[in-house]
Amino acid sequence: MDVTLRGLDTADIPAWNHLLAEAEKVDETGEHYNEADLAEEMANPDIEPSKDLVGAFLGEEMVGYFSVYARSAAGEVQKIHLSGVVRPDHRGEGIGSVLAEAMHSRALEAHRERPPQLSALLTLSGPSDNAAQAQLMADIGLRPERWGFTMRAHLPDLPETAAMVPEGLELRRYDDSYAAAMHAAHNAAFVDHPNFTPWSDSMWKQWVTESRNFRPGVSFVVVDPTQPDEVVAYVQTNEYDAYQQQTGRREAYVGKVGTRREYRGRGLASTLLAHALRAYRDAGYDEASLDVDSENPTGALGIYRRAGFEVEKRFTDYIATVAPNGSPTA
Repeated sequence: MDVTLRGLDTADIPAWNHLLAEAEKVDETGEHYNEADLAEEMANPDIEPSKDLVGAFLGEEMVGYFSVYARSAAGEVQKIHLSGVVRPDHRGEGIGSVLAEAMHSRALEAHRERPPQLSALLTLSGPSDNAAQAQLMADIGLRPERWGFTMRAHLPDLPETAAMVPEGLELRRYDDSYAAAMHAAHNAAFVDHPNFTPWSDSMWKQWVTESRNFRPGVSFVVVDPTQPDEVVAYVQTNEYDAYQQQTGRREAYVGKVGTRREYRGRGLASTLLAHALRAYRDAGYDEASLDVDSENPTGALGIYRRAGFEVEKRFTDYIATVAPNGSPTA
């Protein structure tokens, strides 16, 4: 197969968008993109598109791609997120193997470009029923180690539930004055979660506060008036207009929900979700979705089910650890 790999630039966005749309028709991951979403991703200051966004081409035709995204380091680990896909009409031709090998090589190179004394954690998430992807990951040394779920709630069907805020706390609609406090709360709330890497300022701006998909009007925080500069719990919402373009339904995506450890056990997550779901419905959304890690130590899966979400799809996280010297570890 005479396939050529090269870095993507803005001129490739229409072809990249078409590739992802064709793959979604078959893979049904529930993820939809448009050209504006991809332009935002390409503008991420933490990547080098010429190295970290790479397309596979047959002649002038884009038939696959991979991405490599090295996160900010935390502790002794440098987390590197991987993703990629082959257009369905060219699967089974060896393109996936070419992309997987090149993606792995770039990930190791990205590791060497960062602090050399750290180990790297390579991660890729994909539908658990994709056996071909599982084999490709095994071929480059990534093994299935964790699982997650996409969950969905149909807003017209939700029962009316009370959203009582515990005494001494206040629920408020998000505004820009809470940007730094919500960022700090997120890093504090997830510090005890497996493989969590704190979000850097640049990453938070890229994917939350300055993202075209962020919906502050249906995002909420809980504050303790005795500590007015601190957010103790939050729900942060996105909307991807590509989803409505493809399905005809408006979806509110629960990007983040969390509670600081010292405030857990008071029902704040349930209160925030109940309030947010009603706000979504009142704002004209048809459904809400979220992703949850099966190893979430706070029992989030049960909280989401009680709020009205049901499991829609199961995903597998493929993981490999690379030692500071670049060699794989057991």
